[in-house]
Amino acid sequence: MPTSRIKRPVAALVSTAAALTFGAVAGPSAQATPPPAAPSTPPAAASSASSATSGIPAVVDPAVDLGRHAAGPERTWFDSVYFTSSVKAGGQEFGLQVHTRILPNRGEAAYRWTFAVINKTTGWYKDHALVVEPEDYRWSEGKLDIKAPGLSWTGDSVRQSVQVETPWGALDVQLEPTGPAMNYASTGVFNLVDGVPNHQFAFPEMRTSGTLAVDGRKHGITGTSWLDRQWGEMPMSLTRWTWMNLSMPNGDKVAVWDTVGSRTKDSWATVLHPDGSYDVVDVEPLVQGVSRQWTSPATGQTYPTRWRISIPALRSELDVRVIGDPDQEIETPDGSGYLEAAAAFTGTYHGKKVRGENYVEMTGDWNP
Repeated sequence: MPTSRIKRPVAALVSTAAALTFGAVAGPSAQATPPPAAPSTPPAAASSASSATSGIPAVVDPAVDLGRHAAGPERTWFDSVYFTSSVKAGGQEFGLQVHTRILPNRGEAAYRWTFAVINKTTGWYKDHALVVEPEDYRWSEGKLDIKAPGLSWTGDSVRQSVQVETPWGALDVQLEPTGPAMNYASTGVFNLVDGVPNHQFAFPEMRTSGTLAVDGRKHGITGTSWLDRQWGEMPMSLTRWTWMNLSMPNGDKVAVWDTVGSRTKDSWATVLHPDGSYDVVDVEPLVQGVSRQWTSPATGQTYPTRWRISIPALRSELDVRVIGDPDQEIETPDGSGYLEAAAAFTGTYHGKKVRGENYVEMTGDWNP
């Protein structure tokens, strides 16, 4: 069973996870108490815990939670599965993004998928978004079995197959996890913002191979992907968020969340170590280290394209920048959009120099 070394959890952020898994407040260097049965409603906030070292059971299960979930009553209740890839083909490097999400209680544009490609070598970028009629979209409960016009996504926690067809390109890849799954906040449940719980886990390292066709040219590709699975209520008070996935040279996987709501602001990271243990740590608010704003000509929204990520508990300072053209915004049916950009990072992690590539997802307007 994975262990968790929680350095400095943010109490408001992980209150749901703490109450589900600890059952009682653990003081510094305390052993976590046996967990109670998961309650049917989000529990009250718990005080922060640190240095909890006993096994902490997960609330999510990748073996079954890749399937669609029965919708809650909220209009903004959603199911989402998503992956980004860094792949190579014939001396060129590409970034890929495939995402499908549904809001089954919403009357319009409730079923949707997107596909984006950036050629990191040449700077070429293109994306495709498709709204699907409910009767043309299938996502089975209990298993990963998604079918929609232009999209097929099937498999399980061991192997997945994804096919995408667009007017300008296509993707046919196999994804195989090569390490442990990551449960966000170490349990897979956390408060996204303003006390609203979400469920999320990832396969942060998936061997990726197959073919990518762009403008009539087919490429054999190999590389790695990071898959995220998330579901729950999307808070109406959520003003903006930033999410980043960073793979470190020592094998650590770092997922950064920075969210702003009407009542709370949370900046934190889940760190999954190769042995399956976790750190859940504070991150300095990202707004303190953003620069080089870019304003979308399509939506008018403003996003930074540079970030300074400071994680004091991990003695880490990272500089993240968008790769290539900053116009990697995906437009949404309501006329707004969100940034889904390939990025690169340099800096120090646990005091040692590191570099790598990642993705940055941003919603909302960052106009100062």
